[in-house]
Amino acid sequence: MRRVMIFALCLIILCVSFSYADDIIRSISVVGLKNVKQKTVLSEIQSKRGKAFSDDTVREDIKAIFEMNSFDGAQYNFNENTGALTFTVEERPYIENIDFKGNKEFSRSKLRKESVLKQKGYFSQLDLDESIEKISVLYKNKGYTDVQIDAYPVTNPSTNKMTINFLITENNKVTIGVVNVDGVEAYKEKKILRLIKRTRPGKVFNEDFYREDLTSVETFYRENGFLDYKLLSSSITYNDDRTKISINIAVSEGPKYKLGDVTFWGNSVISDKDVGKVIRLKKGKIYKQSAINETLQTMYEAYSDKGYLYAQIGPEFQRAEGNVLNITFQIQEGFEVYVGEIYIDGLETTKEKVIRREIRLKKGDPLAANKVRRSVERIYNLGFIDSVEPQLLPTRQRDVMDIEMSVVEGRPGMISAGIGYSSIDEFVGSIQLQHLNLFGLGQRLNLLTEFGFGPSARRNYQIDWTEPYLFDRNMSLTLSAYQIERTRDYDIVSSAYRYREQRTGGAVTVGPRISDVVFLSVGYSLEHVRLSDFKFGDSYNEQISYAKFLADTGISKDNISSIITSIAYDTRDFYFDPSRGQRQSLTTRVASDNLGGDANFIKSSFRSSWYFPTIWRFVLGVNFTAARVEGYKGQDVPIYERFYIGGADTVRGYDYQQIGYSGGAKVMSVVNVEYKFPIIMEKRRTILQGVFFYDVGGSWENIGYINTDIGNENDNLRQGVGFGIRFATPMFPLRIDWGYGLNHKEGEKMQKFYFSIGNIF
Repeated sequence: MRRVMIFALCLIILCVSFSYADDIIRSISVVGLKNVKQKTVLSEIQSKRGKAFSDDTVREDIKAIFEMNSFDGAQYNFNENTGALTFTVEERPYIENIDFKGNKEFSRSKLRKESVLKQKGYFSQLDLDESIEKISVLYKNKGYTDVQIDAYPVTNPSTNKMTINFLITENNKVTIGVVNVDGVEAYKEKKILRLIKRTRPGKVFNEDFYREDLTSVETFYRENGFLDYKLLSSSITYNDDRTKISINIAVSEGPKYKLGDVTFWGNSVISDKDVGKVIRLKKGKIYKQSAINETLQTMYEAYSDKGYLYAQIGPEFQRAEGNVLNITFQIQEGFEVYVGEIYIDGLETTKEKVIRREIRLKKGDPLAANKVRRSVERIYNLGFIDSVEPQLLPTRQRDVMDIEMSVVEGRPGMISAGIGYSSIDEFVGSIQLQHLNLFGLGQRLNLLTEFGFGPSARRNYQIDWTEPYLFDRNMSLTLSAYQIERTRDYDIVSSAYRYREQRTGGAVTVGPRISDVVFLSVGYSLEHVRLSDFKFGDSYNEQISYAKFLADTGISKDNISSIITSIAYDTRDFYFDPSRGQRQSLTTRVASDNLGGDANFIKSSFRSSWYFPTIWRFVLGVNFTAARVEGYKGQDVPIYERFYIGGADTVRGYDYQQIGYSGGAKVMSVVNVEYKFPIIMEKRRTILQGVFFYDVGGSWENIGYINTDIGNENDNLRQGVGFGIRFATPMFPLRIDWGYGLNHKEGEKMQKFYFSIGNIF
């Protein structure tokens, strides 16, 4: 009995095994192929020999075969007994050649390029129809309005290869003869005809241009008070030989309106006072459609910023005596929408918290559109995100919407190198390593080295590390260490008046964020300053007495121990390359022997930077900087802490220290104006940009000597203009500028080239 049970169990297992074996794909073939290779089809499907057969998988395979755009039909059959999977396809004809006859205006190559059907491709009737339409439009845009295009596809049944011959009958080229506009009373007919810019006598007729010209006329009237303007008719007539057309346009101008009372009703979420602020319409002004549109846009923005995404606002016009137009904005506020879940998609190496902490909304908040926009800007400001796409997802609750932030990570690390020349540092090379997302935590590391050639060479070694959210709190921590060695001039008369300056130091800075746009920072800096290689030439100059005193007495080493505090108000949209917004900052540095240093001074600076978008991606930037330094405890300000104006970072077109008080100033002021435009863009970001600039500034021995006159004297403001290029990197852009000074003294060099790292503002 036991043997019988074992035999039966084995028989059952064997039967089950054969049953499963029947579902295994043993072979795959494609029937119906003539020009498409079987391996090409097999590479597109998921079913593979040796895998289990699946109806769902084969249906996806059929879909993939159709997406190859080489077949009009496809079906499959699976033989369970043999395990053979067979795809039977209906292959489209293979286009061996496309030719054109009768074409004179356009070459064969131009017409082949315009055609959707391509040689060495596969035929489709839809593609043929689209090709005829596109070629027809090409001709009509050149004035051949009566063009006829016929296509004759011929297929060899044995090879399934096709030749397509297009027969083109161009007929006459038609140009515009006259354009008449009837119904014009408020203006001269010539003025209206000038608005019809691309549909003029002598030009070929283009339907798209014609519609745009009619829209231009309508826009003109509606921008000049004619709310009731209407296009009554427009007609086109041909001459007898169909070589010219006459265009007749009839309009009804209606009265010209002035604005009367502007009122609104239906608002409760936004006060009457706040609604009144966004209405850009003034009583007595001429009606303008653009002003209505701008008012509607700002009203919608005001409601969406409060979470009322479904608000409906419509203007109602009441015509009064004397061609006065009263306007009432009818507001239907709808309901407030709240934030549901917030999802982040697309991360690969970045920790989710790095993105999430930049989002200005949380679950349960009103879904404010301005906070969504600001969240996107903050994510971009991380510097290593190439794309951010917010999407609102409906939920089962009509007043709750989820938010999905789809991000695409960019390259967080970068190595850059460059070489340039300046009159002080001569040839300077640089190598920089940046990483903006260490360990996926958003930490920033910057390693920079600058090196020069020759005895006056500049040398710079710098390392900076930043944790943007210390202990996951709204506070940053930055550690810096550096060594900078360079040649300084302390008199602009001759290069014989120079000394060598070396600074070695480090700093630690903590930056608590007061709000989304207000930032504080408090830091401690300790640096060792060493002056050497003093050169005074053959004469003594009173202005360099401090430097000579250092050289004579040997006091050429200082330890500077200081506390640095700053407060900033920052609304820029993109920190690394702003297109709008502003940044206001006030910084104070206090150096004291009470902190273990040798010097006692207070150095304060104020900077105000503004960015205005103009046409396309052109941006106007304006910066004002003013600073002052004073010693205390009976000490004067060290020469290396004074202000020296002129050069790449202040007023371009001049040498370093060529402007203002040559012995080192205690007061300075500079204005920089830049107009930037993109040259090369990648993933909607500017990689290389050009800039035109204007600088003006000066420096003075103290406040009592400030002079705002423009000229070439030491106490005058001096101006410079020029242009440059920027290679954009998230932390330290590379700058190459050419500046031309407008207020040089006789004998001074008028123009300068600069190579530098970092934005001027």
